[in-house]
Amino acid sequence: MAELVSILIPTWNNPQYAQPCVRSLLENQATTGLFHIYLINNGHPDSCNWADIGHPQVTILHTGGKNLGWEGGLALGLEHSKAPFVCFFNDDAYIAPSSRMWLNQLLQSFKDPKVGAVGPASNVVMGWQNIFTPVPYQRFSSKFLIGFCMVVRRSALDEVGGVDTSLPGGDDFDLSIRLRDAGYKLMVDRDVFVFHHGFKTGERVFGTSNQAGGWNSYEFKEKTDFALIRKHGFAKWWELIKGAYQLPRDNENTVKAWEDSEAELIRERVQGETILDLGCGSSKTVEKAIGVDMVARDETITTLTGQPQSAADVVADVSQPLPFEEGSVDTIIARHILEHMIDPITAIKQWTQVLKPGGRLILAVPLEGLVLSIPMNIEHKHAWTPDAMKVLLETVGLKVVEQLDSQNGVSFITVATKEGNGG
Repeated sequence: MAELVSILIPTWNNPQYAQPCVRSLLENQATTGLFHIYLINNGHPDSCNWADIGHPQVTILHTGGKNLGWEGGLALGLEHSKAPFVCFFNDDAYIAPSSRMWLNQLLQSFKDPKVGAVGPASNVVMGWQNIFTPVPYQRFSSKFLIGFCMVVRRSALDEVGGVDTSLPGGDDFDLSIRLRDAGYKLMVDRDVFVFHHGFKTGERVFGTSNQAGGWNSYEFKEKTDFALIRKHGFAKWWELIKGAYQLPRDNENTVKAWEDSEAELIRERVQGETILDLGCGSSKTVEKAIGVDMVARDETITTLTGQPQSAADVVADVSQPLPFEEGSVDTIIARHILEHMIDPITAIKQWTQVLKPGGRLILAVPLEGLVLSIPMNIEHKHAWTPDAMKVLLETVGLKVVEQLDSQNGVSFITVATKEGNGG
């Protein structure tokens, strides 16, 4: 099977880190054959002998002892690889067993044809990809991605001219600018973590940051910045660098996610006066709704981040028959409940009983394919697609009237009605 992703790893006499790097990729695969590794040996011809093991997923590209550098190594790898996606990967990065879904998850972003590249979170990385930088959401568009681990759409890379081998550094910033200029989005997925030792090759080649001209030294950064300014102009360079210190709210979808677009779309579809908000947690989607939750009002919800207080008006287990009269409710809202249930069919039948004829059931669940529903939360029992949800609701006698994207990069909404007068 031809690989979907070509992983390009330039390395220079660095078996101490490159060997565990490659092994971590091979040993922690969620989908066998999804990728092929191209190890570009910029160093001594014998420095990658450990990798010459005939593994079907590894190809070693020798440069004849000439160090082509990071950018030159990537360019050589691109010449030999043909997959529709490429992943630039540092030889001192590492995939832990707990991150074995890393590539599957990053590829989900490319379901949006406007996405040109995506990157994970890490311990040693600049900007909003750093795990120690507080960010109010997990998946968002960014002004730049760092090249230690970056998955790029091959057609987008070709469109913008590939890797610029003339730069002294900053190739990831350069590519970020060119992709955005071409109309592509750069996505950060902080649900994916890739460990990065950091600076292991750069410091051996150029020296440490406290040496003149060393890796990440003032002189090195200045040289890189001036090269980017000459190529793209000061305004674009400054806008890029400024993005490292601003919340990533630079596009419509990110702003909507921050403002809870899912709730806004649900509020527009609520009807009637008697509204139930099942599993309301610390806040109700509709203020006048009757909040139903297992935690009583004003008590601490220990399972939620920050341990907020419950907004419930009625204490009840929504997987059991609801404590409301049959046919008494106009609208039921159930946000992110069904994916947690072992028996969603019984729950929906019980919810339907308290709906009036023509009453509405509004559901929100993670969209399988846009995200990986089960791995994203250990409490999830089911994954949902619009088709699967429609089949389920029609099986229990409801009529699906609308299904729509929540515009938050995570979920979809389904609106169904109970058959009868008044729909």
